[in-house]
Amino acid sequence: MASKDKKAPGASVTREAQSEVRKNEIVQAFARSVRKRGFSKTSLTNIAIEAEMSPSHIRYYFEGKEAIVETYLETTCAQILDRIREIKTDDPERWFDEFTSFVIENSWITPARLSVQMEIFGSSVHDEKLKRIKVDYDREMRNILQSFFEDIGCAEELTPMIAAEIAQALEAGLKYNAVFQEKFDPVHARLIYTSGIRVLTGTLV
Repeated sequence: MASKDKKAPGASVTREAQSEVRKNEIVQAFARSVRKRGFSKTSLTNIAIEAEMSPSHIRYYFEGKEAIVETYLETTCAQILDRIREIKTDDPERWFDEFTSFVIENSWITPARLSVQMEIFGSSVHDEKLKRIKVDYDREMRNILQSFFEDIGCAEELTPMIAAEIAQALEAGLKYNAVFQEKFDPVHARLIYTSGIRVLTGTLV
């Protein structure tokens, strides 16, 4: 006789999938709250309101706000890097064109969304877990850019590693400035970025 306690096939998988959906809803609610109130003023209660859940329900999935922030940053960084890795590298100039379209002109990039990242990056200075995520992301982004410069070449007296560091700093600076601009102009930002890369490569990209 079959046990009444026997679970239906796939039941645990379904629960895990539902749990992931809930976690994602909470993380997105956190992002919305930060865009409205700022990072420091966003509490677990604010996140719960945005997610249309109770704070105790959120604690079922996350220990607290800090755990939500870690998941948000880790997920966001991973998604960015995964998308960049999907770009074909057989043609350096085409790669750079697609890379720039994604990191500079992406419609997802808005001052409101960038402000969430900037506030989290700021708080990572005093949070070891967030700092590790940010450091790992920056290192991988530099490695990707270094590979590009190794393929296409650098201006005199520059190494691919140094060129990659400058390129990453330029991209980060453009996004940082966008947070404080009344209107972010991705076309103008792309012009600035590509001009900077031309100087680093010593060629027309």
